[in-house]
Amino acid sequence: MEMPLAPLPEQRRIVAKLEELFSKLDAGVATVRRTQALLKRYRQSVLHAAVTGELTRAWREAHPAPTETGAALLARIRAERRAQWEAAQVAKRGGQLPLGEGWKSKYVEPEAVDASELPELPSGWAWTTVEQLGVIGEQTVMTGPFGTSLGTSDFVTSGVPVLTIGCLTEGGIKLNKAVHITEEKAAGLERYRLKKGDLLFSRMASVGRAGFVTSELDGILFNYHIMRLRLDAETITPFFFLYYVRGAREVVSYLLRVNHGATRDGINTEQLLNLPVCLPPIAEQIEIIAEVERRLTVLDALSKTLTDELKRAERLRQSILHRAFTGRLVPQDATDEPATVLLARLRNESTAPPKARKAREPKASPASKQLPMPL
Repeated sequence: MEMPLAPLPEQRRIVAKLEELFSKLDAGVATVRRTQALLKRYRQSVLHAAVTGELTRAWREAHPAPTETGAALLARIRAERRAQWEAAQVAKRGGQLPLGEGWKSKYVEPEAVDASELPELPSGWAWTTVEQLGVIGEQTVMTGPFGTSLGTSDFVTSGVPVLTIGCLTEGGIKLNKAVHITEEKAAGLERYRLKKGDLLFSRMASVGRAGFVTSELDGILFNYHIMRLRLDAETITPFFFLYYVRGAREVVSYLLRVNHGATRDGINTEQLLNLPVCLPPIAEQIEIIAEVERRLTVLDALSKTLTDELKRAERLRQSILHRAFTGRLVPQDATDEPATVLLARLRNESTAPPKARKAREPKASPASKQLPMPL
């Protein structure tokens, strides 16, 4: 392999210059990375402020009390659910009411949230659970197909996409880690088709990672490591729920508690249904989303700038190395011994016959020494 060789004094100047430039470059990169870490912490603080009411404190003070608080909204939802259940019971009997009123006692009210260990909420907010936020008449939480319903043997190179846990990222749902199945296989999995507005929640590995199903993802499938949530958007907006999952410390505490003692990380349907969720009035939810998006847009722009700076630093590093090995990084000195002379001397030294080594006299062993004879 051939490589350029500078005179030895110039090599030393090149090394010194590289160390000087790379030291400055490394310091700049370190500053960028520290700033990235600060932005990440600020992003988390924005989300936390959003789901604790701190972000909209001034908004609440400037606006009159909502006509329907979170607690009133929950009461209405519970009444609607009971009415729907009663209507379903009547429909089962061909439209005739059961005798007496005892049949109504069979309805099981959703369990109320134990808020004794949860933080106090702003006025108008209420604690609830995922179970009470679902679309009436729909399965609120569903785990993806598994076992004989869907396995690795069903995967093909192209076809209907199936979202995997790797598709759930901090930035949303990405299709780059999706697998595919045939249309024929997908036909037997219709109940697992996603709808725009659904939310996805990772139940294994990075438990708690969530994403929003956009129109581009409408109709595709999801696997066993993901749970699908279908929440009532008139009760809780999907993006407020996303911000809550990503920003509320209560979510982390809950997931740690339900996973305590488990042999591996994971969460089941019942545990997700019982996840505590804070519920602001719908008007405040909309304001929270607008305020968070405004701030995150600025953060995203700054993050992109920092990422571009890191890429530029790497290009600059390569450019410095290129200039170093093409003789353009440091000035040349005519008094330097040319590299050709240095190489010639090295060749002469390598081809010169080795100097004869002086033979060493062998040491006499103790046994061979002559002892003086006594007279």
